[in-house]
Amino acid sequence: MTESILTRRQALAGLAGLLAYFSLWAALPAALAASFPLDVVEGIYWGHEWQWGYYKHPPLSSWLLYVFFRCFGALGPYLLGQLCVALALWLTWRLGRRVLEPPQAALGSALLLAVFYYTLPSLEFNHNLAQLPVWAGFLWAFHVALTERNPAFWLLLGALAGLGLMVKYSVAVLLAAAGLFMLATPARRLLRTPGPWLALAAAALAFSPHALWLAQHEWLPFVYAHERALEAGHGGGRGSALNFLGAQAASHAPLALLTRARLRWPAAGGADSRPRRAREDLLFVWFMGLAPALLLTLAGLALGVGLHDQWGMPMWGLSGLMLVSLLPRDPQALARQGRRLLAGVAVWLAALTAAMAALLAWGAQWRGKPSRMDWPQAALAQAVQAQWQALSRCPLDSVSGDGWLSGLAASALPGPPSVMVEDDPAYSPWMNARRVQRCGSLMLWPGGGKTPSAPLLEEARGLAVREGQWQLPWGKLPGREPLRVRWRAYIPPACLKQD
Repeated sequence: MTESILTRRQALAGLAGLLAYFSLWAALPAALAASFPLDVVEGIYWGHEWQWGYYKHPPLSSWLLYVFFRCFGALGPYLLGQLCVALALWLTWRLGRRVLEPPQAALGSALLLAVFYYTLPSLEFNHNLAQLPVWAGFLWAFHVALTERNPAFWLLLGALAGLGLMVKYSVAVLLAAAGLFMLATPARRLLRTPGPWLALAAAALAFSPHALWLAQHEWLPFVYAHERALEAGHGGGRGSALNFLGAQAASHAPLALLTRARLRWPAAGGADSRPRRAREDLLFVWFMGLAPALLLTLAGLALGVGLHDQWGMPMWGLSGLMLVSLLPRDPQALARQGRRLLAGVAVWLAALTAAMAALLAWGAQWRGKPSRMDWPQAALAQAVQAQWQALSRCPLDSVSGDGWLSGLAASALPGPPSVMVEDDPAYSPWMNARRVQRCGSLMLWPGGGKTPSAPLLEEARGLAVREGQWQLPWGKLPGREPLRVRWRAYIPPACLKQD
C-alpha cells in the first residue's frame, strides 16, 4: 500500500488544524468559564500537598495538575487535558504504524476524535482523562515488547504499568486484559523468558511508594471506591453494568454516524490473505481494544456492583484502528474513503468547538441554572480574602468545610492555602491539631445547609471564633438569587485583630 490519503500539503494543513483545535480547547475554557470543574478543584488542592496518595485516588494525576496550575494559572488544567488527548493520539499513531500501513495508522488515530470521550469530557482534567496517554503508551509498549523481544521494552512496559496504577487503580483492568492476551494467544511462550517478569518487577517498584502509603492509611481509596460503586448501582448493580456497556456504545455514536454516512462496508466472507504477522497484529488490536470494557462489564455483572460510565473513558484508544482495519485494503479505495472520513471529522470538530464555546459562554442562561463551571469563583475568593484580612493579621493557612466551596475558593487564592475536608481528619492528613491551633482556618458551607463537621477545629482550644454570611452574585445568571455562603473563622489569639 503506497498511496497516501492526503497530499503533503493537505497533511500539513491537517496538522495545523489540529494544533488550532487543541489550542482553542485549552484557551476558550480558561477565558469563558467562571470556575474550574469539580475534579479540577479537587485535584489542585490534593496536588498542593504532595502526598503519596489521597483518600479517593493515587497521586500522580494530582501532582501533574498542580504543576500545570502553578506554571500556567487558569490555563493550566485545560492545557494539560488537551495535551493528554494529543499525546494519546500520537501514541496510538505510533502503535498503528506497527500493526497497519502508515495511511491507516494516521486515519485510525484521527478517528479517535469522533469518540465522545476525546472531546467534551477533556474539559475536566481528572484521573480518567489522565489515563488516556497511559493506556495508549502501555499498548504501544506492550506490542513492542511482544514483537521485539528486547528486555528494555519489558522494563518500560512495567514502568508504565506501575505509573498507570499511580494515576488510577482501574489501570488494573488493562493489565488483566494484557495478562489474558498472553495466556490465550501464542504469546504465552514468552512467559518462559525473563521479559514479563522484568515488567512485573518494574511495575512493583514504580508502585511501591503508593503501596506503602496505602498500608499506612488504612486503604482509604479502596473504601471510597467500594462505597461509590454501590452508590452507582443504586441497589441494581447488574443493571448498572449493562448500562455501562450501553454508555460505551453511545460514546461512539459520532464515529458510527460518520462511518455510516461515508463508508460502504466490504463484503464479508473469504479467507484472510494477510500474512501471519499481520493477522497476529490485528488480533492484538481487536483483543486489547475490546477486552478491557468487556472484562469490567463481566466483573460488574458477577459482583453486582455499580459501574460509572466515565470509567470506560480510557478503554477505547484502539477504536479508530479497529474501524480502519475493516476498510478495503485497496489503496485507492482507502484513500477515497479516508478523505471523506477526515472531512467528516473536521466538520464534527468545528461544530463541536463552536458548541463548546457557546455552552461555556451562555449555557447557564439556557439551562436556567449553573454548571460547575459557572460558579462565581473569583467573587468567592475575594470574599474569603477580604474577610480573613479583616479579622486576622496572619496569612490564611487553610480553608475548611464543604469540599466544593473550600476547594473553589482556595484554588483562586494566593498561595494557595490548604483545604481541610470535612468529616474525617484522615481525608486531610496534611492538617493536624498543632497546625490548626497555630494557624486557624476559615470554614465555608452553603447558606441554609448543615454546618460541616470539623473535628480538628472543634477540638482546638483558645481560638477566637467569628461567623457570618455572604451573598454573592452569579456572574453568568444576573437574575438568579445570590449564592449564600456561610463562613466561620477560627483565629489564633496572636493573629486576631481587635474588633
